[in-house]
Amino acid sequence: MPVSSMTLLMKACGFLTLIALPLAAVSCRDKGNGAPHEAASPGVDNEYQEMTAFYGETRQFYNNRNFAKLEQLGDELRSSKAKFPSGEWKILHFYTSLDCRDEEEDGMWQLHEQIYKDWESKFPKSITARVSHARFMADYAWQARGSDYAGQVTEEGWRLFGERLATAHSILDQSKSLAPCPLWWHTRLKVALGQSEKPADFEALFQEATKSEPQFFYFDQSRAYYLLPRWHGKVGDWEAVAESAIAREGGLGLETYARVVNEQSGFYDDVFKESKASWRKTKKGFDEMLMRYPESREILNVYCRLACLADDRERAKELFQKIGPVPEASCWRKKGNQFERAKAWAMSER
Repeated sequence: MPVSSMTLLMKACGFLTLIALPLAAVSCRDKGNGAPHEAASPGVDNEYQEMTAFYGETRQFYNNRNFAKLEQLGDELRSSKAKFPSGEWKILHFYTSLDCRDEEEDGMWQLHEQIYKDWESKFPKSITARVSHARFMADYAWQARGSDYAGQVTEEGWRLFGERLATAHSILDQSKSLAPCPLWWHTRLKVALGQSEKPADFEALFQEATKSEPQFFYFDQSRAYYLLPRWHGKVGDWEAVAESAIAREGGLGLETYARVVNEQSGFYDDVFKESKASWRKTKKGFDEMLMRYPESREILNVYCRLACLADDRERAKELFQKIGPVPEASCWRKKGNQFERAKAWAMSER
């Protein structure tokens, strides 16, 4: 298959979409220090400002051990199903704002573990405290394992990885009967991946999760990630389940498909040429998102980035015109000045 001029340009610039954990969707935000990724011009980006303020407030409650405020906010976000202008669920970002940096010293991880234990002690029937603790233990497990290939992980790394995942699993099992929370299922799916649970068991968990909240598209992203060939799937598997989500009763249709493709695109140089992902369906999904979330510059920029990757010059040109001169910087890599180079390609007649 011939490689297009735009694909060559993007590969030359290192244009790979941001590889995220299966909890980022269309978002370009970084986990980092519990705050959104930098934006090009926060002064004109209300979406960025809203998310930054949200992360800052939630993290402050946590840093101050204000568990009562965390309980109140968690309950409100679950019941309201509140979302950011991009359609991202605030309840997921509530939990993400509490994350510990991967590069923190082990003593800091131990301090955080004690904070979660104190929170549980003060609110023993709290689903928010239990899910927060389980998520932390799952992250702590991966921190011990590291990002090396399996054969390069130390014996101690494997031991801690297994022990901490088992703790996360136990916390979740003990809290399943408490108030329902979509992040309980999301965390359970993450633990299932780490513990290499069988595909049939993972699928059963996924079906229960989507039955509880059919529009929580992060479940679909977790499922697609699990089915990458590097994990428990084979070529074409994640694309097939992403397509099956389109017809889910009570779901988001093509929006879910587009969000899954965007999330998976970080694992490919060109997701539309190296996988069975459909640009036509992705495009329709993003068109639906622009109608549902017309104020989101993040969606606009991510859509434009994927249009460039798919060599859809006509659509990319339209999107660049809507974006204007100031991009959402977190959606475009600074190295190689990719926004301007992609824009020049889209606006050219060649």
